[in-house]
Amino acid sequence: MYRIGIDIGATNMRVALFDRDNRLVAREQVKTEAALGPAQALEKLVNMIGVVDPERLAIGIRIGAPGPLDTRSGTVLDAPNLPGWYGFRVRDELSSRVNMPVILMNDAKVAALAEAKMGAGAGYESVQYITVSTGVGGGFVCDGELFSGSHGHASEIGNMIVGNSTLEDMCSGSALLRASKRLFGEDKTAADLFAQYEANHEGARQVIDDWLHHFAGALTSIIQVIDPEVFVLGGAVILNNPWLVEKLHSIVTRQVYDTMKETVQLKVASLGDDAGLYGAAMLVK
Repeated sequence: MYRIGIDIGATNMRVALFDRDNRLVAREQVKTEAALGPAQALEKLVNMIGVVDPERLAIGIRIGAPGPLDTRSGTVLDAPNLPGWYGFRVRDELSSRVNMPVILMNDAKVAALAEAKMGAGAGYESVQYITVSTGVGGGFVCDGELFSGSHGHASEIGNMIVGNSTLEDMCSGSALLRASKRLFGEDKTAADLFAQYEANHEGARQVIDDWLHHFAGALTSIIQVIDPEVFVLGGAVILNNPWLVEKLHSIVTRQVYDTMKETVQLKVASLGDDAGLYGAAMLVK
């Protein structure tokens, strides 16, 4: 039984074919170019599916995409990282093009499931996964099952209020990119910001210190609300700068109750950029 997992991100789209043992057989990746609209993205997805599964072995497709989504109708809602996609019925549009069952889910939630079952969260009863990339997303897995909430929006932590803004606005890769451009020029990237942080540039250190303060505050709030056994942190910002996790741990343990300090566990995601692909494919029945 072969299955296809798709990960639609604000920056990249990935399509992969998996075998019955959840082993990755073939993988393709292209730029999303989300601002150009969903029609061009749909064409890319159809082409990639043809490349990874030329013999049409797959029995179904599961898509992970940034939320908010209406998963029951397979529709993208007001996803801030997919401008112009509001109301796009990606499930039905793709299914009609490839003649295969398609299901849509939140991208961070499917990545959470993969990390909880076969990644850094394996063996834990409750796992809060958070991805920090173009945006900020999350998924909570308890006893091997995703918790989605009454309307499918649970763990949309990017919209958590932090200070006078949201966690995504304050701590996403996009926020760090904006800060880098402001400090060092329009041609600079988030990687340049971290390089300047390591070089002890005062402005860069202030930005990263503020990032640590706000993100640690969000983690502390989550601990006080749902008390997960472990946090698994992924996404490009974390995966490219895993030292952030140790610094976050130090701040969080200072903020929780004394009796909770020893139980705070933060881990770096182990499945890399493919967590969403694995998680999506695992859910194809």
